[in-house]
Amino acid sequence: MQVRVFYINHLQNASANTIITSMKKRTTSVCPIVYSLDIWGDPWSLIILRDVLIHNKRYYREFLASREHISTNILSARLQSLTEAGLLTKTEKSNRAQTKYRPTQKALDLLPAIFAIMHWGLKYNPNTDMNIPVMQELKRDEAGLQQRLLKQFSDITYIDKDI
Repeated sequence: MQVRVFYINHLQNASANTIITSMKKRTTSVCPIVYSLDIWGDPWSLIILRDVLIHNKRYYREFLASREHISTNILSARLQSLTEAGLLTKTEKSNRAQTKYRPTQKALDLLPAIFAIMHWGLKYNPNTDMNIPVMQELKRDEAGLQQRLLKQFSDITYIDKDI
């Protein structure tokens, strides 16, 4: 347990750039799970992807307003790494507050995986807030939810009529 506490404290005190650098040190793996986790497997990246794909958040201030209270340095680092990995596009404006993040097709392709993680959490987390409309919709009509979410990004993707 002491090693884990030290590691968590170390991460909390580390700069965002240090964390990203340490995340990228692994040599390329032939395992698709390792590859995927290296890109989006940390909790903050998944929360940002959830916010982009499900809650249609686009601006830095919107990500900061998430109930998980991500710190600014971690948010900046994760947005940068997701952009560099090709999961988000970044449209910069002269006013930094207007910089917009949007998912790419690569991110949209993660929607079924995010749904699977959500289903797992619904099954095993007794504290899941079922008053959240998207949770109700996920349980009631996953295909309809996916189609509705993809329509928000029709400028990015095709909409599969078979979903």
